[in-house]
Amino acid sequence: MVPPIPPLHGDLMLDVFTHRTLTQGVLNDHTPHGNSDRLAQLGQSVMNTIVTYILFAERPMLSGEELKTKQEQTLSDENMVAWLAAYDTELKKRVRLGGARGVLEDPEEARFLFNSYVGAICIQDGLQAATDWVSKLVKPEDQPPALVDDSQNRTFPTVSPASPSRPASTSLPASPQAGTSQAAPPPYYPTPPQASTIPSGVPQGTLALFNQTCHQRGISVEWIASANGPNHDPRWEVRCKVNQVERGFGLGRNQKVAKESAAYEAYLYMQSIGWTLPEPEPTA
Repeated sequence: MVPPIPPLHGDLMLDVFTHRTLTQGVLNDHTPHGNSDRLAQLGQSVMNTIVTYILFAERPMLSGEELKTKQEQTLSDENMVAWLAAYDTELKKRVRLGGARGVLEDPEEARFLFNSYVGAICIQDGLQAATDWVSKLVKPEDQPPALVDDSQNRTFPTVSPASPSRPASTSLPASPQAGTSQAAPPPYYPTPPQASTIPSGVPQGTLALFNQTCHQRGISVEWIASANGPNHDPRWEVRCKVNQVERGFGLGRNQKVAKESAAYEAYLYMQSIGWTLPEPEPTA
């Protein structure tokens, strides 16, 4: 039985669940992570470190060679594929593959996806959160190791669901004393979607990511907005035209909400065709 998988939000979720063949290595400089290739590199290093850290604490002690061998066995292709299969609904079935069926059965692809997710958790929630999750995969019966020798003051703060922007329960790292190492900076916390501004099911940042990707690829985008209903309770409709053809439609209580929905629909369509539109399509 695997532990619950930590959730992702916003651009991180979009990049992890979009297969790299669809993004073609485009870097998004407006995010802390860039793209899934960078996340996978970070996740690989984090996985290696966490597993080594766990094995290092084993008693009786393992020799250096035994540490290396056991780490390689723990992070083997077989284990990566098994972990990915265990998270079938949460991971495998959510990845947009652009028609490449069965690609995640390849151990290299399974490792890339898993490493990307670990790297994303590290960026979003901090190294301790990634450690807590991975350690439960490796040794479900053991307590996850703390990254600092202080059970009362954790180096990486945790976020209370009640107030994600400035949580009351956040434990900030104590000021380092003379002769001690400098505490690591707190991790990046993207603002979670708000019900009043972001449509349900639409990751925050989709509109900005969609516009940036279209701009980088020289794809024209046009937004057509209209409002219906009484002034005190209007219903906004926004249509997104890509190269003169409608590819997204959104409804909302305000124009921003409707535009986010239209952008998300258009983004998913463009992903499915690999962002390839050789020339503007004729309108009806």
